[in-house]
Amino acid sequence: MAPDQKKGVWKNARGKGRRTPKGRQLDPEALAQVQALLGDRPRRRDLLIEFLHLIQDAYGHLSAPHIRALAQEMGTGQAEIYEVATFYAHFDVVAEGETPPPALTIRVCDSLSCELAGAGALHKALQDGLDPAEVRVLRAPCMGRCDVAPVLELGHNHIDHATYEKTVAAIHAGEVHAEIPDYQGFTEYKADGGYRTLARLRDNGDWEEVQAGILAAGLR
Repeated sequence: MAPDQKKGVWKNARGKGRRTPKGRQLDPEALAQVQALLGDRPRRRDLLIEFLHLIQDAYGHLSAPHIRALAQEMGTGQAEIYEVATFYAHFDVVAEGETPPPALTIRVCDSLSCELAGAGALHKALQDGLDPAEVRVLRAPCMGRCDVAPVLELGHNHIDHATYEKTVAAIHAGEVHAEIPDYQGFTEYKADGGYRTLARLRDNGDWEEVQAGILAAGLR
C-alpha cells in the first residue's frame, strides 16, 4: 500500500466484488409508466399526493418499482414517498413479493350513523356475496354523509342509502368513478364578483374598510 493512501479496508477492483449500486435497481418500465402518468406536470414535492393518486388509480396499488421510479423522477428519497403513501388509507402499498389487492375496493362506512342504519349487516352481505378475488370489502371511517346512511364507496363512487342490490347493480354498470356535479369554475367565480373584497384590500391596503364591510354584512 502506498504511504499516502488513507488507512482502512481496501478491496481489489477485480474479482467478484459488487459492480452495481447497492439496493433495489430502478425498473425502466416502471419509470416509463410513471413518466407517462405525470406527463408535463412539474415534479414539485407538494404534488406528491396527486402523483400517488395517479399511480393508484391507474394500477390499483402502489408497487415497490413504481415507488422507486417516482422517487427517482421527483429527486427525493424512497423513504419519504413510502411514509406519505402508507399514512393514507386509500393508498395500497404492495411490497416486493406481495400479491396486489383486487382491482375494485368497496369501503363501507362504519360511523355511528351508518352502523345504526345497518352498515354492519351490509358489510357482511358484501363480503359473503362477492368474489374476494375480484372485489375487496373494507370498513372505513365516517364519510361525512350521515344524512344518507348507510353509505359506501365503490371505487371512488359514493352510494347513498346503500344496499347489497344497489351495490351489485353499480358494479355491473361500472359505476366506480366519482359523480362530479356542475360547479362554477375559478375564472367564472372571479368574473361574477368573487374575491372582490380581497382584490380591494390588495389595491388600497385599507383593511379597516374591508373589516367594516364584513361586519356590516352580518355573516353568521
